Amino acid sequence: MLLPNRVYCMDAFEGLKKLADRSVDLVVTDPPYNIASPGRTTMRGGKPISTMKAWGAWDCFHPFDYDVFIMRVLSECFRVLKPGGALYLFSAREDNGFFARKAVERGFTYRNQIILVKKNPMPSLHKRNWRNGFEICLYVTKGAPSRFNFLSQRECVNVFAYSNRQLCTAHPTEKPLPAVELLVQVSSNPGDLVLDPFLGSGTTPVACKRLGRRFMGFEKSPDYIAMTRQRLQREDHSAKAQRREHGTKAKNTPR
Repeated sequence: MLLPNRVYCMDAFEGLKKLADRSVDLVVTDPPYNIASPGRTTMRGGKPISTMKAWGAWDCFHPFDYDVFIMRVLSECFRVLKPGGALYLFSAREDNGFFARKAVERGFTYRNQIILVKKNPMPSLHKRNWRNGFEICLYVTKGAPSRFNFLSQRECVNVFAYSNRQLCTAHPTEKPLPAVELLVQVSSNPGDLVLDPFLGSGTTPVACKRLGRRFMGFEKSPDYIAMTRQRLQREDHSAKAQRREHGTKAKNTPR
């Protein structure tokens, strides 16, 4: 039996099949993009390397197999979500519209797309194309959304700007914690169960821990699951330190 507030070193589909129908309030996830290639370049340690070397075989599929893979993700997420629950799915820009249509075919209601704008995008090494300055996230719900905590006109805009300097780990595709916190805060309530079947560096459970949501997640890489657990331990230590500091200040406050 899988327990909340745990992260599991297992394949996403192995974990998903252990979850009951309609048992999850929100899914926030960043599955492989299928863009690792010897011919595509990224930066690692300030040096250009191929995305295949940077990310490895976990982000490399035959195109047909990748489509089947994402269709399974959509179907399983729809099954485990409660009515009114939301799915936020990050994907490559060229695939996002296609996956939106496939999500609707599987019963989801299309709501929007969230754009994460990079303030300091990677430079163009070959200078033959536009620089990659944003990430895209699909937002769909299982029927009418049961939760949408509209924080303010300023905050609830579907464009979020961030700097790579906000990233916390060595994971090659880490998403910014403030952006994930915003998604969790808007589309869930305290005590809700939030699922991430592709944990990566563990940004989703860290956001949940900060916001008082229960979490569960799966990651098949032992290195990345260790990274996630270390981040969660740091969050626990930080929370304990803040409680001690608050208690000390309360004792020293004149009455």
